[in-house]
Amino acid sequence: MVLMKAIRHIHRIMTWQSMCVLVLTAATAWCATPQVSLFPDYAGITLPPNIAPMNFDVEGVKGQIRVTLSNNTVTKTFGRRVRVPETFWRKLLQEPAYTISVEVNGKSLFCVTNTVATEPIDPVLAYRLIPPSYENYRWVGLYWRDLTSFREHPLYTNLQSDTRQCVNCHAFNQGDPDTLLFHLRAENPGTLIYAGREDSGRKRDFKGGPFFASGVYPAWHPSGKVIAFSVNDTMQSFYCANPDKIEVLDTRSDMMLYDLETDTAYPVETTPLLFDCFPTWSPDGRTLYSVAAEPGFPSIPEEKEDRSRQTILGYTNLCYNLVARTFDLSTRTFSKPRMVLNASKENRSITLPRVSRDGRWIVFALGPQGVFHVWHKQADLWLLDLQEKQMRPLTELNSGESESYHAFSSNGAWMVFSSRRDDGTYTRPYFAHFSTRSGQFGKPFLLPQKDPQENNRRMLSYNVPEFAKAPPSRSPATLRRLAEQPAKPVRHAKSEPVVPAGS
Repeated sequence: MVLMKAIRHIHRIMTWQSMCVLVLTAATAWCATPQVSLFPDYAGITLPPNIAPMNFDVEGVKGQIRVTLSNNTVTKTFGRRVRVPETFWRKLLQEPAYTISVEVNGKSLFCVTNTVATEPIDPVLAYRLIPPSYENYRWVGLYWRDLTSFREHPLYTNLQSDTRQCVNCHAFNQGDPDTLLFHLRAENPGTLIYAGREDSGRKRDFKGGPFFASGVYPAWHPSGKVIAFSVNDTMQSFYCANPDKIEVLDTRSDMMLYDLETDTAYPVETTPLLFDCFPTWSPDGRTLYSVAAEPGFPSIPEEKEDRSRQTILGYTNLCYNLVARTFDLSTRTFSKPRMVLNASKENRSITLPRVSRDGRWIVFALGPQGVFHVWHKQADLWLLDLQEKQMRPLTELNSGESESYHAFSSNGAWMVFSSRRDDGTYTRPYFAHFSTRSGQFGKPFLLPQKDPQENNRRMLSYNVPEFAKAPPSRSPATLRRLAEQPAKPVRHAKSEPVVPAGS
């Protein structure tokens, strides 16, 4: 009896030792196995059926590399540098999925499936290419990229003019490339506006009357008849010791409505003690969302230097909330702002709200303070469900670096957003599939390039990425002719705010 117990005890010890040996052997084998990675990370993604070839490089392993792309009908093999021919790529995307498999020295080490969505992406992405704004604004331009290929075209650049202009804040109406606007700052400033394909365009100066500055951040009303602008006075301040490089401060901001039919600018909100910024419309045009903060200052100094100093001292407490105003297009009137989401009570700040095409979801950036989260490493994207009154962080999109500017495609199935996840310095456009039913995003993927290393070589930020449904019809020369004209002042309505609707 004693002997049997001893044998069972020895057996348990041997079994445990054998298990340890097996675990250690497996762990050693796992550590010795090379870890394959792709750059860009195009593994396990959902992609549009009309996107450009998504070329990539295999990294993390040495030896003889063999990469195979295949679906049910076509197969092609590449080396370490995968450069997919256009004809083969289009055949690959005709199936609902395809696989990427990697062999190293004859051994299969990596296999993943990518899904091809049924919804296409808008074929054009417009953006501003810009060095860090504290370095230079002379070499700045608006460009548009054909997302079905690798072709990039200038829309309007600073180099087209003999004057020192800063071009910024471009915006389309519902992805219509012929209904657009953008600002010119510094020399011969003004806002260029085109209200449709047949419109010859106008260059306007909004400053004056009840407004302390010109219009800045725009939002086209879906009707194309009016445009909401925030009116901002911003400045930059550098940190002495902080993971973030600089802080962009909004020292004062109001809200303005520009009526294209009457060429008149109306004040929507001009209260000095309410900072109101980044307007955006609901798809039906009945609601204007924006972010607003109460700075808590007893007064706003008239001198900009004093106002800037006061803003810096209280900046960590300057948190913006999501607000909404009901709008009546026929009377051009608004309701008083109502609170949609109070972030300041949690010492957080909201910026850049964007509404999904079905009007149910709002994506916004959340950071520690202020409204320029592109400079905040802590900034992440969040999703608000207006139907269920719930919000969550978009963990499927966020990284350890800042995520900021974002926009939905015209069909609502795709979103582009700016991220600094690659190097912490330059913003680059990432795309993700969006389910309007579940509110879930797919794994994000980087803008495809003919040579993937172009993403590392181009030391410029992709600023304000916006979708368009077709290439812009106006040439850079046409835009230059309008840009060289002097800006015409708009008419200003009375200094009183727009009469509240339904209040």
